[in-house]
Amino acid sequence: MSSIVDPVTFDTIAPQPVRTVDGTRMLLRGGQGVVGAALILTALGLWVAPGASWDHELVLLKLLISAVGAMAGVALLQGFVRPAAPKIEVDTIRHEVRLVRIRGKDRFVLDRCAFKDLTRVEDTGTYLKLWGGNGALLAEVAASDRVAHRSLVTALRVAGKL
Repeated sequence: MSSIVDPVTFDTIAPQPVRTVDGTRMLLRGGQGVVGAALILTALGLWVAPGASWDHELVLLKLLISAVGAMAGVALLQGFVRPAAPKIEVDTIRHEVRLVRIRGKDRFVLDRCAFKDLTRVEDTGTYLKLWGGNGALLAEVAASDRVAHRSLVTALRVAGKL
């Protein structure tokens, strides 16, 4: 009879692989939010503009333009929100590290790396940095539970990484 052991889940500090941080993504998200808010305000402004004509044909055209503008604005504002960071699962039974994104009941494994495939591991107290097989920073883990940290360090020593 085999039992399935849940892996230890650590809070992430920097779960994404390391990339150059030049601010481009932040500027694009900021611009996207500004354009989305402007579209929503424009859709509302069509109805409160002074001296606007209320002819039946124009009202139908205004309704169409404002509905499309409002939907596009809401869609742009949805993309403006920064995505949640994935969780790090360290499985000392299977000797692997997984980056997992959880949406509702769905669980998506973004990346996984066996302990033996890690290129480098740095241990500074209760803080570990794990580099993946391609040399990029895979995860930074801060273990506050002593037993979980000891178990992880022992598993990394068995794999020859510490």
